[in-house]
Amino acid sequence: MNFRYLIIVLFLLLSNFNTSFSQKIANKQFSLISYDISISNEITDELSDLESYIKAIKVYNTPESDKIKAIFIHNTFYTITDELKKDLKIDILPINAFLTKVKYDNYGYPQTNIQNAIRKGNSPFYFKVQVTIESYTKKYSELNPDQFTDLNYKAIVPKIIIDITVYNKDGVIPVDRWFGEATSIKPLEINEYLLTGFDNKDIELLDDQENPLDNFFFLLHKAIDNVIQDYYTK
Repeated sequence: MNFRYLIIVLFLLLSNFNTSFSQKIANKQFSLISYDISISNEITDELSDLESYIKAIKVYNTPESDKIKAIFIHNTFYTITDELKKDLKIDILPINAFLTKVKYDNYGYPQTNIQNAIRKGNSPFYFKVQVTIESYTKKYSELNPDQFTDLNYKAIVPKIIIDITVYNKDGVIPVDRWFGEATSIKPLEINEYLLTGFDNKDIELLDDQENPLDNFFFLLHKAIDNVIQDYYTK
């Protein structure tokens, strides 16, 4: 009986912590301290058949030495932060909010640490974002060889991982971490549609039942949904 009571108390404490943290960050300002997007060599190799199409995609205020990264980096970040602002009811400051007080990368994103951010910023919360785009094709084909047997086109099984670390103004120890990932549920044909949504072409996000085949845009939104779910279910 005592053990059961203890379990109930712990559950209530954890529930109250999550609720209080939700209330604590609502309508509060968040400042970005670092952001990076990592794209695996396997993804780059698998998308090489789209090289001419990728070269034709216009990118803005970004170096083109790594064109695939330039295509993904801004749309990915602003899609993530737009959803966080909407679903978590938080205010995210512009990426140049630190002005000249911190260093920025070639894409215009701050690259600093929490110690420096606390000294030079005045936000109640700070966060860093790491996005990984990698290939699950080889592993998927080993687990589901039948799905590749009769394909008459080159296929890819991409995976997107989002890892967000949150700090507050009072210390350098993270106060929360939000994680989400999404993997294509089946092999996708390597064609221009894969990059729709990142190629300056509009694409409509519908209910899951109505969406066409997965592409990078839809996988990104699924990963973001899982980030939001991770936040609310801890």
